Amino acid sequence: MRVLHVIPSIAPETGGLRTGTLATCLAMKQAGIEPEIVCLHGESDLPTHRFKPGLRVTGASRGMRDWLMQHAGDYDAIIAHVVWLNPAHYAAEAAAKSGVPLYLASRGMLDPDALAHHRLRKLIRWHLGARALARGSILVFSSEADRERSLSHPELADARAIVVPNPVQLPEPAPQAEGAPVVLCLNRLHPRKGVLEWSQALLKLREEGLVFEAVHAGTAEDAAYAERVRKLGACRLLGPCSHDEAVALVAGAAMVVHPSVGFENFGNVIIEGMAAAKPVVASRRALVTPELEAAGVVIGTEPTPEHLADAMRRLLQDSGAREALGAKARAYASEHFCYQAVGQRWREILSH
Repeated sequence: MRVLHVIPSIAPETGGLRTGTLATCLAMKQAGIEPEIVCLHGESDLPTHRFKPGLRVTGASRGMRDWLMQHAGDYDAIIAHVVWLNPAHYAAEAAAKSGVPLYLASRGMLDPDALAHHRLRKLIRWHLGARALARGSILVFSSEADRERSLSHPELADARAIVVPNPVQLPEPAPQAEGAPVVLCLNRLHPRKGVLEWSQALLKLREEGLVFEAVHAGTAEDAAYAERVRKLGACRLLGPCSHDEAVALVAGAAMVVHPSVGFENFGNVIIEGMAAAKPVVASRRALVTPELEAAGVVIGTEPTPEHLADAMRRLLQDSGAREALGAKARAYASEHFCYQAVGQRWREILSH
């Protein structure tokens, strides 16, 4: 079974989009599916067809379109990523011509919160083709909450849809590091990501006399916002890091905090922390959080300094509670989010 992933970019700066797409491909490989990637930017160890881009703002590429029209029929399914750019529309056109099933991984782009951002621009694109793309595809969502929020759109209420979580690799659990516990946040420095609120919570906990080290790693996407975080001096800012560096940071942390203020369709960092047997404090704005909180495998919280401080305080004061929650989280991740489980889910879907 051969599956083609069509995506504008898998370059490192695309962050979670790259991580989720490549992880899905690796999960498929474990289930005996042969994934390939078509893109304009970035490289991977998987079979990748890269084409010269035209207009960067729309992801246009005559070469990509021509290649897809010629080769779409060589695959058993096509999965398009990113709703608003041209590659997804090329994939839809080629899939329709070849009679190949088309899946559209919306990656949170159909969420009401996302649709309200640059509303006029997206409304124009919606009527110029995105509506037909969404209604003509099998929509892929990463959580039940993601599906429910996106399908609340009146024109998507009867859309075909499936839920497949983002997969994560299970690392070997690392022994607890010596010294003060490390509180880790892996997120872009952007107002939607809640790093400022997390930093304010850290200052509150230090005022109470709690001893810990706080570390943040991630790209500064908003310079003014990054400067506000830096001036607080609540955490050590490491800047951008590679995937391997992020894995090492998680391994050495006592807990992982994901304080997102804006809605997110999933939250890969949450699952990565769970897979490494780390207790996770997760904002409920990440749409996977409520179901994980209900299962008792993360501490869900509102992304305010007060609520974040309350959630972290309990874990900082009790090392036994940290260890117990981390073990429970890893067991849950190994059952629901590991490559084997997600790959098998995809195989069942594609077989039908």
